[in-house]
Order: sequence, then C-alpha cells, then structure tokens
Amino acid sequence: MRLVSVDMITPDMTLAFPVYCKDALVINAGKDNMSRYIPNLINMGIQYVYVEDGLSEGIEIPDAITVKTRHNCKHVLRNTMQEYVESSDVKLYHLSDSIENVINEVLENKDIQVSLNDIGTLDEHTYLHSVNVSVYSLLIGRGLNYSRKKLEELAMGTMLHDIGKTMIEPSIQFKEGKLTNQEYEQIKKHAEIGYYILSKSSKLPEAAKKIALNHHERLDGSGYPKKKEGIELHEYDRIAAIADVYDALTSDRCYKKKWSAAEAVNFLIENSGTMFSPELVQVFIQQIAIFPNGSLVSLSDGSIGIIKDQNRHVPLRPIVRIIRDAEGMEITPYEVDLMKVLSLTITDSQLEIGNQTEKRVEVEYL
Repeated sequence: MRLVSVDMITPDMTLAFPVYCKDALVINAGKDNMSRYIPNLINMGIQYVYVEDGLSEGIEIPDAITVKTRHNCKHVLRNTMQEYVESSDVKLYHLSDSIENVINEVLENKDIQVSLNDIGTLDEHTYLHSVNVSVYSLLIGRGLNYSRKKLEELAMGTMLHDIGKTMIEPSIQFKEGKLTNQEYEQIKKHAEIGYYILSKSSKLPEAAKKIALNHHERLDGSGYPKKKEGIELHEYDRIAAIADVYDALTSDRCYKKKWSAAEAVNFLIENSGTMFSPELVQVFIQQIAIFPNGSLVSLSDGSIGIIKDQNRHVPLRPIVRIIRDAEGMEITPYEVDLMKVLSLTITDSQLEIGNQTEKRVEVEYL
C-alpha cells in the first residue's frame, strides 16, 4: 500500500482505503482500474489516495484508530456542530461515545508509529482536522501516561477546538489564495467564539473548554487571541497547539498544498522553546512516523524508494523498498534497512510541494 497523488494514478492500481464525501461512501476499498475515477476525485477536491499496486505489495500503513472509527467520529462531530447551528445547544452524549472508542483504540495500539493521513474532500476539512487533532493529542497524552479522565478531557476539548468556525463565513473559510488582513481577523475570531459556545456546557471541564480559546496561543506570546505565553497556558493548550499545527501542515487546504511529515516535524523542532513546548514536541515525534509507510523518498545515492517499515526508536532510518536507481530507471525492487546501511540517508520526501518562502507565508494562517 502507498500514498499517491491523483495525477500519479495508473490503471493497475487498486484503492486501499475507502473515499467518503461527507457521509456518503463514494468509492469503496478494493476498486481496481483507479484511473477511471480521477475526474471524480479531482471534482471532490481529493488530491491523494492510498492504493495497492505491485510496487507497494505487503506494505502496511498503521493508524492509531480504524477507518470505521474515524469515519464514525467525523459523522458524529458533523452532526454535533450542525445541531449547534440549528439549536444553539452543544449536545455531547453521542460525541462522548465516539471519543470512548477513539481512546480505546489509541491505547490498544501502543506499539505503532502512526503513518496514516486521513483522505477527504476539502469542504469537510474542519471535521477531518478536528478528529486528527484529537488523535494526535491523545498520542501525546498517552506518551505522558495520562489517566483515563485526562485523556477524555483532552479528547473532547480537541475534538471541539474549532467549533467556533461554525460561525465564520464559508466564503472566508474556504477561500482559495491569501486572505486579506480583514478576512484573517475574522478567521481569528473562531477561537473566542468557540470558547463562548463551549462555556455554556456544564458537562465540559474548564480546561477542556479553554482548548478552543488557546490552541492558537504560543509559548512566546506570538499567538492569538490574547497573546498568552508560558505558564498562562494549560498543558492541554500546549498539546493542542502542536497537534493542530502538525495536522494543518500535513493536510491539503483550499489555500495550500500539504507538507511532508518530515518537514512538518522539522517545523515543530525548529520552533521548540519559542512557539511550542520542547518536551511535548519530543513526546509527539516519538509517536509518529517521520517518514510514513507508503511514502516516496529519495536517498543520498540518488535512488528512489517507498518506505516499507519503521525502526521503532530511530525514526530517521526506516526500511526502504528501492524502486528506481540513481538514473531514474525502474529496477526489480529490493529493500534496504537504513539501520544496517549507514552510508545511505533520506534526502527528500517526494510529497513536498512548493518552496520555503511560500510555505512560511502559509504558516501565518495556522
């Protein structure tokens, strides 16, 4: 199994994970001759899919939760947010049940480094993003040996961290290209709006509610809306900030292309101690695959490969299945364990898009 961009799909590929559009299953896993679906995928705004082909045979891409649990959680979260818009009441009972399932699966999968990015349409990225942020936050909480109660608080707060966006104009949220200063100020209001919405619920602890308000705050006071810093931020807020930025960077948005996991991790590391808590960043990167299984990479000798598997405690040196030589010619695939061949290193991830200047501009909107 491997992740490919839609324009790389060939007739011999079979879909490995189902594709949903809102609550509808539009292409089920196992569909072959994937090239016939390219126009539909493009129309839905889906730019990457997971496929099975001869090059990726036997490669597994682990996730902290199952596809079924993830889809169910998105469905319940969408209904929760839509019910608020209609009734001005945040009903948490269905969401609580979904979160219990998410926590159970995260705790059961302690020995995997998460590789999977969820695939969905751009117009539902708020729900995709919220579920991902909750899962990433739980991975950090698990690494900190949080109690069940603290995991539940963290999961609920992060699942609802962007509920304030229900009150932001869709034309601004989904605008392609750079926001004007006025539009950006409107987007920033979602943090305070979200906290106001959640403050009316008696079933959420205050620390969980504050995640909506503070997930864009930074240790050095450079965030928003209140420019809080350091000890003013609860640990939940600092965890959510890391999870939120990582998922935003590694996901397609209407105004930007996704970054590779490696580049997003580098961004977190570069800004540790200023924007992000260094100790929490370290816990986080121990839980994820910096070079995810199924992703294309180039090596220092010029060859191209697909990540086959991870070396658990050495994330920069995974096992790579080489598929092209230094001249770009297809070869009979063979595997290299970078823990055993120390002369080789990964030099690039083939999913990196754009240049550094463009990406730094995009980060302003996270």
